[in-house]
Amino acid sequence: MVAPSPAVERILDAADACYARFGIAKTTMEDVASAAGISRATLYRTFADREALLTALVRRRAKQNMTRTRPRLLTLPTLAERVVEGIVLNVKVGHRDPLVHVLVSPEQMALATSLLSTTGLATELTREFWEPILLAARESGELRAGIDVEALCTWFSHLEIMFITQLDDSADSLARVRRMVAEFVVPALT
Repeated sequence: MVAPSPAVERILDAADACYARFGIAKTTMEDVASAAGISRATLYRTFADREALLTALVRRRAKQNMTRTRPRLLTLPTLAERVVEGIVLNVKVGHRDPLVHVLVSPEQMALATSLLSTTGLATELTREFWEPILLAARESGELRAGIDVEALCTWFSHLEIMFITQLDDSADSLARVRRMVAEFVVPALT
């Protein structure tokens, strides 16, 4: 995939700052254009609407997470460890990311459903993250035969979103996620 141009990056940075300052619901395209130092017409030529802008921002954050996380997972010796740590890390990052946290909040559920589920963005990004790991595990015989990797990636996206919405800031919250993934997800895969 081609990296976004500097102009697109500037718009995404401006949108990110506006969402942090005003919130997703209250940020207008005019706010973003002003923060980026461009006209609204230029913004609309780049992003057709708010959903397209938000989609691009979610995609950029997911790719940044993939760049940081996947290499760490590949150092782990087993699929079981990669799945547990990968889901835990994705949940942790999603919970701590202000944009993702707001998107999966009850107040934004309609927007999140449209953006993440209806468009298939969550599944697309989850598949991009997990598919190379799962296909390598299939090749090595670690992944149970007959598992549909595409369907598994869809399930992982739903699972990660569910955990993000349920995670709290208590000391044992991530430990609970880790235990559930190890006890219920891993045995289904290996």
